[in-house]
Amino acid sequence: MSNRAFAPLIFICALPEALPLPVAGVSAIIGIPLMIISGQLMLGFSKPWLPKWIANRSLKRKDFEKIIKKILHYLQKCERVIRPRWRFVTSPLAQRLLGLLFLVLAFVIALPIPFGNLPPAVAIAIISLGIIEQDGVVIVLGVLAACAILVIMASAIAALLSAALVHLGIGDR
Repeated sequence: MSNRAFAPLIFICALPEALPLPVAGVSAIIGIPLMIISGQLMLGFSKPWLPKWIANRSLKRKDFEKIIKKILHYLQKCERVIRPRWRFVTSPLAQRLLGLLFLVLAFVIALPIPFGNLPPAVAIAIISLGIIEQDGVVIVLGVLAACAILVIMASAIAALLSAALVHLGIGDR
């Protein structure tokens, strides 16, 4: 698949985080490969590469089956809406910019924020699905959702830090 393998690989990596499944402790494990693949997409690598210590890891079969069963339902619904359009959004330059956005979202996924991994993972899944199907409309909607998610999460983190500093007597009251 060469350079076309980035989006499916990113989609597969984001799925365990995008679905509300009880798979504990996956955020950091998923976040690292997402960061590596996203960085490679951003830098314009011709095909994705993962270190062996990551590539040789896998999900438990039971967990993977849960993910597949859950995603098939959603993919069937998506098939009715997603189609090739606005292909300029899937150009190599656009994909490199999307790689940067994926990298930022993957970093957020890897952070130990309770329930903070689901929204960015959903945005990654939507955008990567748009890339796979070459649907620029879906990509743009996913990017808008990702930007909103990042603004909301950054605001929440800033508020928590401010409250913590005030509580410690360091910040303004």
